[in-house]
Amino acid sequence: MISWNILGILLWVAVILYLVFVIQNIRKRRIAMIIKQHKHFTWANFIIDLLEIVVFLFALIYMFNRTILDNPDLEDASKITATVKYRPLVMSTGTGNSSYVTLNSSKKKMATQTYTYYQAGSKTTVSSNVATVADGKNPLDINAEKIPYNERQLKRMDKKYQRAYVAIYTAQYKKNWQNGLGMHAGHIATRYYLIRIPDSSFIKQK
Repeated sequence: MISWNILGILLWVAVILYLVFVIQNIRKRRIAMIIKQHKHFTWANFIIDLLEIVVFLFALIYMFNRTILDNPDLEDASKITATVKYRPLVMSTGTGNSSYVTLNSSKKKMATQTYTYYQAGSKTTVSSNVATVADGKNPLDINAEKIPYNERQLKRMDKKYQRAYVAIYTAQYKKNWQNGLGMHAGHIATRYYLIRIPDSSFIKQK
């Protein structure tokens, strides 16, 4: 089965071919105007040029928005399939206090911050742009509210894992023609990490 993303590729090809057509058509009509009418400008010719350019810009902006600037509603079931995986955390027992999470911050103008959380036999580092740490009684903090987590399910995981787990939310574009227009069908729309810990004392800072 051919991927729906072929629709987006074909549309981009059509936009490029239309640009070539516009350039050639403007040049052809201008040469004909000079030779046949002995004029360098006519309003009729200018309006045709303008209409062709407007159509091209409209198509270009539309495809650019669908391909590059697409910002889907994560609760739109017609476009997005969402899954949440829950993984228990384990403590890191190196030097200093034991911790579930290590916070790394760079002291620069363009500051970056990452979280490293620990699981059995492995550790994972994620950027604070796609992750947050929630401590205390509420499993959702203000940063994670932009992701449609199920708060009841999070509270069940609180009991199951004693507030020490990571909830990995993954939103994937459905394989349909609407997503194919932007060449996103079947691709990951976003992935977010809600790192749950009992309280802030389980965070180690570097």
